[in-house]
Amino acid sequence: MLLTAIAVIVVFSLLIAVSARMLMNSDQNKVTVSVGMQAELLAHTGTEFAMAQLFPLGASNGSLSSLLWGDGEPASKSILPANCSSVSHEDGNILCNGFRDGCYLDKLYIDVKKIISDDVSGSDVLYEYQITSSAVCDVPFISSSCAPNSATCSGNTSYYKVKRTETTKASDISWNVSAE
Repeated sequence: MLLTAIAVIVVFSLLIAVSARMLMNSDQNKVTVSVGMQAELLAHTGTEFAMAQLFPLGASNGSLSSLLWGDGEPASKSILPANCSSVSHEDGNILCNGFRDGCYLDKLYIDVKKIISDDVSGSDVLYEYQITSSAVCDVPFISSSCAPNSATCSGNTSYYKVKRTETTKASDISWNVSAE
């Protein structure tokens, strides 16, 4: 009876290992990983775009230099620029160049809070910001109607979505309010 139990365990372990190996090396898995990386890169690009809005290159370290708020006050904003899903990739949308069709920014949100601190002196104000950027990409189901090593498929192709989210947070950001 012990030998039977061991044999059953070994057989099922081998079946699980073979099934996992087949799934890991499948074309569907390769496409999902590739498109998932595109979604990850687009989410990171959204974060970089938001940071450029917060801290414009070459601007003085002042809150009025920010492209997101001009009165120096903290704010929470959902900023979705002309999006990849609504703008053709050929139209020169800077956030979409190099990304596959079906990829778009799902969420781009910036939350800026003023930090109350006794360490703040003079006209410096400390802030904390959090940027959340999510991107979604459509992944085609690989079937016999798809050409090998290609994302183009003939006939009715089904898609499922992969989503990647990136959150960036920093605190003790100092803007000199009197610099404006």
